Amino acid sequence: MANSAAHSPRAAVILDPFPSIVDPSNVNVLALDPQKKDFDLMKRVIKEVVSTRVSLETRDCINLKQKMDETDPLAFPLLQWIIATCRAHIVLLPEPRQIKSMKTKHQFLLISSPPAKEVAFQQAKQKHGSTYAFHGSSIENWHSIMRKSLVNASGTKFQLHGAAYGKGIYLSPVSTVSFGYTGGLFYMPTTRHRQDVQCLANKTNLKCLALCEGMSHCRVEL
Repeated sequence: MANSAAHSPRAAVILDPFPSIVDPSNVNVLALDPQKKDFDLMKRVIKEVVSTRVSLETRDCINLKQKMDETDPLAFPLLQWIIATCRAHIVLLPEPRQIKSMKTKHQFLLISSPPAKEVAFQQAKQKHGSTYAFHGSSIENWHSIMRKSLVNASGTKFQLHGAAYGKGIYLSPVSTVSFGYTGGLFYMPTTRHRQDVQCLANKTNLKCLALCEGMSHCRVEL
């Protein structure tokens, strides 16, 4: 996600937050500085993070650091920053709880709200009820979404699509409609011939679709 954001033509807008990485050769200087964003350096370093072929399953962090330091001394600090700044609770869904029609085993439970906000949501849910709908966004946007949650981008520099129904965060009960906004194919319910939506989970064609829980027919300030 950070890699996609860094290489996006919209990096100056969507690579938010921008990494803050101390220069290993001078601890008084930031090599990657949010106040002086060096996107070329960011792309160079994150390329080394992505290309390092070391299995994280071994949990051998010492060898991982050594391997990454050999390619770029900023690579391991950047990896640490990416992990540390993503404070969302993410758990791989067990197979019985996965949505079979999604045709992928890469399904996760994600909670990104602070505990106090989550408690307020659960209380409001008991009173007003909730519903589920899909939200699709290009993979380059998820670096920010994972750290700042979904935000109302209507009328701001972050807005990429139209706002036919006014300002707000757009969701759909139809997964294939939302999938169109991930950079995949669009499917509208009025289309006579439905197109199969296929994608490969690789670095050039990675898609991300969220199934979100929200309040039902009410306005609640959390």
